[in-house]
Amino acid sequence: MTADAPAASASESPRPGQDFLRDAGDIEVEAFGRRFLGHACRFEVAAYRDGLFAHHAIAFAPQLERAVPKRRGEFLAGRLCARRALARVGVESPAVPIGRDREPVWPDGAVASITHAGGRALCLAAAAADTLGLGVDIEQPIGAERAAEIAGVVVDSAEQALIRAGFDDPAAGLIAVFSAKESLYKALFPQVRRFFGFEAMRLARIEPRRLEFVCAEDLAAGIGRGRAFAADYRFDADGGVLSLVWLPRPL
Repeated sequence: MTADAPAASASESPRPGQDFLRDAGDIEVEAFGRRFLGHACRFEVAAYRDGLFAHHAIAFAPQLERAVPKRRGEFLAGRLCARRALARVGVESPAVPIGRDREPVWPDGAVASITHAGGRALCLAAAAADTLGLGVDIEQPIGAERAAEIAGVVVDSAEQALIRAGFDDPAAGLIAVFSAKESLYKALFPQVRRFFGFEAMRLARIEPRRLEFVCAEDLAAGIGRGRAFAADYRFDADGGVLSLVWLPRPL
């Protein structure tokens, strides 16, 4: 689209040359001593059109009726990644509906997790036979000023002290912890079935590429105060972070 071309509304069909998806491809993430399969892409919010749902054979969820185009584009990119990630673990699913609590409802046989940030989306999937919960999150880098604004919401003073001691860049450390807590929420939600805040998981230890947490609340049966959890994390070249939580199914 040239700079002086009129902007199309979100309800118009996609036109040739308006590319919504870029750099789409399969990915593998090694963590917890295993390899997770998935799919990732970049997407251009400005190129989003409602007609892209039909173009990609993805159902337009009724819950999106009041959503802004940015949210609709994120949803579409995430569901496209999910379809491919599920296929990679042997589960063909034309749709991933939205549940009662706005969570993805995964098909029988698979557990997965979707994340998107800054024009990037990805989904990782695993077989339900050995996976109880899976959570993945990506976040863009933040500076010291933004870190100061959100620190009090994400961590308490003891956790902040651990971050300052464990990371050369405290802002990067904070966003890693933020991301890990988001991944924990996603992995645990199918068991907890209710909202819980950042304070429910307290940072306990920082290791290279792994953060350890202790549950600070009784969240559900078997997920009580004092239970330990871990999240693997890694930074990318631009300072963004990816975190992953895997909960194995008890034998």
